Amino acid sequence: MVVERGDVPRAKPEPDLFIACQQRLGFAPSECYVIGDAVWDQLAARRAGILSVGLLSGGYGESELLSAGAFRVYTDPAELLRSLDELGLQP
Repeated sequence: MVVERGDVPRAKPEPDLFIACQQRLGFAPSECYVIGDAVWDQLAARRAGILSVGLLSGGYGESELLSAGAFRVYTDPAELLRSLDELGLQP
């Protein structure tokens, strides 16, 4: 499933994009995760009531992503995959 910027009235940091995705999937916000590499992703996820994690691939530092609302911050997708248990998920 793809939800694009044009599908919603407002862009990040507003939560519209993540809310639309969550609704299309048919899950509650508490059952979703946002993985983002920008402060805007973290802010939008927090506003949508969705747990978010950060990746250090977008030019933002760990402290910036945590301050914006990231639950955890990972160096790259491989580290995230190795750490899924921290999020209550299983690989």
